[in-house]
Amino acid sequence: MISRIAIATAAALSLGTASIAQEATGTEESTDSQTTGAETTGTQNAESQNAETQQAAKEPPTKSLEKIEPAEGISNETLTDEKLSAFVQALAAINAVGQHFVPKIEAETDGEKRAELMAYANDSIVNAIEVIADITPAEFKAIDIAAQQDEELNQRILDEIKVAAAEGKAAQEAAEEEAEAGEGTEDGAESEAPQTE
Repeated sequence: MISRIAIATAAALSLGTASIAQEATGTEESTDSQTTGAETTGTQNAESQNAETQQAAKEPPTKSLEKIEPAEGISNETLTDEKLSAFVQALAAINAVGQHFVPKIEAETDGEKRAELMAYANDSIVNAIEVIADITPAEFKAIDIAAQQDEELNQRILDEIKVAAAEGKAAQEAAEEEAEAGEGTEDGAESEAPQTE
């Protein structure tokens, strides 16, 4: 089963209304993921995922956040802003893993295949945390546990999530404005071109 930590943190991030320490109860929906890239990129990604799936089929996943011992000495007082930011980035990565695996797990009726999907999800969660700079899975787990026991730390995390969400939204809006401006320039250039008869 996907760990309780992963479910709680992914839900908290995607809904943006719940505390890390409690299950999400808000009604906001997460933003739909955007699709970008040419068909060739999609084909390359599909081929890459196919190769990964074949490799994964040979080697069963062995990582699980539940099996990792939390790091010691992490509290609201010792948690740096850099580590807090990394924790929130890890939450976003876990959210992406959850969006990929949870629908598949919920739709799977075969118990063995469902367990296999859960194992891959757990493995992917740990892998997603490992690629984030400035945090390890053990530190992630320790911060999550500490946040459940310390309301101030929990609030710091929620505040950082809000900041990250606002920055992400601002960046997305800026990109959309830039794209619209580019389209407007192309349209304007075409209409201003001298007409020849």
